[in-house]
Amino acid sequence: MSRTLTRRIAASVAAAAIVVGGVGLGAGTAIAAPSTGSAGSLGSSDAGPAADGVVPQPGVSYPQEGTRDTSNIRVTKRVVGDGTVAPGQIVTYRTTISTTGHPERYINKITDYHPAGFTYVQGSAQVTAWHALGGSKTEKVTPQVNANTNSVTVTDSGWLISPTGSKTVSFEASYLVPRNVTVGNVHNSGVAFDVSFFGSTQNFDPIDAWVKIRSQNPGEAVSTGSADLGFGSSNPEGGATGSAGSGIINDPAGFIADIISNVFKNGS
Repeated sequence: MSRTLTRRIAASVAAAAIVVGGVGLGAGTAIAAPSTGSAGSLGSSDAGPAADGVVPQPGVSYPQEGTRDTSNIRVTKRVVGDGTVAPGQIVTYRTTISTTGHPERYINKITDYHPAGFTYVQGSAQVTAWHALGGSKTEKVTPQVNANTNSVTVTDSGWLISPTGSKTVSFEASYLVPRNVTVGNVHNSGVAFDVSFFGSTQNFDPIDAWVKIRSQNPGEAVSTGSADLGFGSSNPEGGATGSAGSGIINDPAGFIADIISNVFKNGS
C-alpha cells in the first residue's frame, strides 16, 4: 500500500467519524440545528422571512383541522399527519369540499392559503375528484403560486360535488417550512373556493387548521428540505429521504466502509 493511499484512507475515515459523531449516535449527544442559509444555497429552506405564528395560550385549542359551511357546501382543511412539523421540513395540507344535501354543486377554483414564509413544494399539488368516466381519480395538477398572498390556486371547468354517491373534491399541497421559525409556536391557514353560479368567492381565511412547530429529530437535523424536492427533501408525511445524512444514521459502519472501498478503487 502506497503512502499516498494510506493518507487518503486515514483522512476519509477521520472525516466520516466526525460526521457520524455529529449526528448523535452516542447516548446523550446534543445535536445542533443547522444554521440559517440563504435562499440560493443547497438544501436551504429560507426562501423568505418567516412569520413567527402564534404563541399557544393555556386553555386555548389549536386544532389541526378546521371546517366551515356555506349554503349546502362544507369545506374542511386538515394538516396531514399529526399536526406538527419541524423547521426545514415539509408539511402537507388537504382541503376537502362536499355537500350537506341537494342540490349538486360544481367547484371551479380552490385556493389554499399557507402560513407566511412557507414555500410551495414543486410537483406536490394534486386533486382528487369525481369523473364521469372512471369515477374518483387523483391527478397531479400545476397550480398558480402567489408568494405575495401566500396562496396556491388550482382551477377547473367544474369539479362535481354531490350527496349522491358522496362525491367530493379534495386538494392537497405541500410546503417547506423555513428553518428560522420558532419552535413551539402554531401557524394558522385558510382556504377559498369558487362555486358555479355563486356571485362571490367563498373565503375562509383563516379556517383554523393549525400546524405546530416542533423540534427537529436527529435525521431532520442532518438534512433539511428543499422546495424543489432536491437534496435533503422530506416526504410529505415527514421523515428525511434522499440525503447522505440519512445513510449515515441508518448504517454508520457501512458508510465508513464505503468510503474506504472507494479510496481503494480510486487511489494509487
